[in-house]
Amino acid sequence: EPNVSTTAERFKVLLRLRDAGIPTVVWLCPILPFINDTEENIVGILNYCTAAKVRGIICFGMGVTLRDGNRQYFYNQLDRHFPGIKEKYMRAYGTQYILGSPNGEFLMDLFHSYCDQQGIMHDPQQIFQYLSTLEGKQPLEQLTLWG
Repeated sequence: EPNVSTTAERFKVLLRLRDAGIPTVVWLCPILPFINDTEENIVGILNYCTAAKVRGIICFGMGVTLRDGNRQYFYNQLDRHFPGIKEKYMRAYGTQYILGSPNGEFLMDLFHSYCDQQGIMHDPQQIFQYLSTLEGKQPLEQLTLWG
């Protein structure tokens, strides 16, 4: 995605939130097959999360989803940044919506094991329940167009 923050930049924000006492949850996605679906990458991200003391990490699987309009853009970017990979995607996934990593099962086992060892929530239902218990510091106010 153009102009998004890098993982390192996001880590710096997580550290500042940690230092300010603000609880955080990370959504781990997308994991791009043949590009960043490696043990080294996932462990690196998980180490960042541990250092930032995140409360939970949401991950519904190691992969990426592509709708038809997104697919063309994504393939153009693959051609631009990772020449030759587009053809690998086309052979492996065709027009599938969910593009799971060939390493997905191993990486998900690694993810769950790591989170268990570090005491990080990783069950999405548990995390969403936790998030619903957080209190806002300011009263909610309905925004209006004319107010």
